[in-house]
Amino acid sequence: MKQILLLCALACAFTTTASAQTGERPKSECLKACNAQEGFKGMERIERKLAEVRDKKKDETDPRKLEQLAEQEQDLVDERDDRRQDVCNYICEHNPAG
Repeated sequence: MKQILLLCALACAFTTTASAQTGERPKSECLKACNAQEGFKGMERIERKLAEVRDKKKDETDPRKLEQLAEQEQDLVDERDDRRQDVCNYICEHNPAG
C-alpha cells in the first residue's frame, strides 16, 4: 500500500516536469527522455541505502560478506530502476501523443 502511494506521489510530482520537457512525443521517445532524467524525487531513500552498501563494500574483505553486499546493491539498483520505470510509464501513458 505504501509503495502504491509513493508511486502515485512520484508520478504526480514528475508529471508536470516530464510533460514540460517531453512535450507531445510518441510513447517510446517519452520513455527514453524520462528514463534519462536524473534526480527523481522520492528516490533519496534508495540512493542513500545504495551509497551505504557501496561504502561498506569498499572496506569489506570477507568474500561472503562482499557477495552479500553485492546482492544487496543489485537489489537496490533493481528497485530504483523499477520505480523509475513505473513513474515513466505512468507519465508517458498520460502524454497527449502517447
